[in-house]
Amino acid sequence: MPKFLPPAATLDQPPASRWEAWIVVATTTWVQALTSAAMLLVPVLAPQIAADFGIPTGLVGMQVSLLYGIAMLVSLQAGSLARRLGACRSSQVAMALVMLGCAMAGGGTPAALLLTTLLLGVAYGLTNPAAAQLLARYTPLRHRNLLYSIKQSGVPLGGVLSGSLAPSLAHAWSWHAAFLVLSLAALVTGLALQLRRRDWDRDRAPTTLLRGSGSLTVLYRRPQILWLGMAGFCLAAAQLSLLSFTVAFMVEELLITLVTAGVIMSVVHASGVFGRVGWGMLADRLGRSVPVLCGLAVAMLVLFVAVSLLGPDTPVWLVIALLSAAGGTAIGWNGVYLSEVARRSPKAEVSEATAAVLVLTYMGVLTGPALFSVIVSLGGSYSAGFLLPMLASLLALFCLRASSRTQEVPSAHGIDR
Repeated sequence: MPKFLPPAATLDQPPASRWEAWIVVATTTWVQALTSAAMLLVPVLAPQIAADFGIPTGLVGMQVSLLYGIAMLVSLQAGSLARRLGACRSSQVAMALVMLGCAMAGGGTPAALLLTTLLLGVAYGLTNPAAAQLLARYTPLRHRNLLYSIKQSGVPLGGVLSGSLAPSLAHAWSWHAAFLVLSLAALVTGLALQLRRRDWDRDRAPTTLLRGSGSLTVLYRRPQILWLGMAGFCLAAAQLSLLSFTVAFMVEELLITLVTAGVIMSVVHASGVFGRVGWGMLADRLGRSVPVLCGLAVAMLVLFVAVSLLGPDTPVWLVIALLSAAGGTAIGWNGVYLSEVARRSPKAEVSEATAAVLVLTYMGVLTGPALFSVIVSLGGSYSAGFLLPMLASLLALFCLRASSRTQEVPSAHGIDR
């Protein structure tokens, strides 16, 4: 049994605590899903938006990179902000930004879409450290990988929402309608969070200072967290390559219609949901997270090679099968990954450590789609672009193995293998 346990996270919780833990998991998952859905609207609707603005579809990668670049900068202080404002209040701020950002996109101009990108980037940077702070308080250690994975399934769940609803709304009305629907959903969610704010923000520290280096000091003090952050950089670059360009790849090179490509992309995201939960269960059963993450990196390498070989004559069922498998792995690593970060961090540093590795993760998200766009431009095809996630998967494997060899410092959660 672990030597140290965080508040409200004992292994044998009373029923009320278990119920509260599930409310926390459900709430943080939904907040993550809405934020992710809003962020993925532009990649999903890329052909229509690009046609309206008269720009190449491949430039969507630059918009995605800008969005995550903003999230990366916000993450420098997001951990401290979660402690200062309270995790629930930080989540409410994120929902307010999603609401405003999506409403702005309804204006239908490049300037409005740029402002939307800025607001959604700030919102996304706030969500994960706040959620990590809540999960560390309310979730039991023996199910930590699973519960973190359920929460992180909000990202592909958001992809399912955007991939299934956005093309249909765009076809029935216009692409602006998809943004307005999500704006309303964010408003309702932000108001609903107020019901739990007083209890969930009891641990907030209003005097917490915002330092210039933000949460990055954790990386200097804990080498194992640094190696995990570098692995997150590589895995995120591979994941966003898949998320940002798969619809355009299917439409432009595999000659699949936009609506069908959107449905297939929803299946890819759904595979990510099941993958995250499944890998979390496997990691809890094994009692170790790093071997699971290493296995995912190897699988990603093989699958991206296979995806790069797809062509217009490939049967649709094979396209769905390969992309679904890629989704289950390339979108499925995050929950186990963040659980491992929390496991190796003292209780008081969970939000800061999460924010620190997310800075590196967002750097991967920032550079991945941009480099993918460059490779596509130079190579003349999306198949050439998939060389990037292949290399990123291989480098992630190296970083994960280096992390497992780094001597651990006992955390306030205990080292529960």
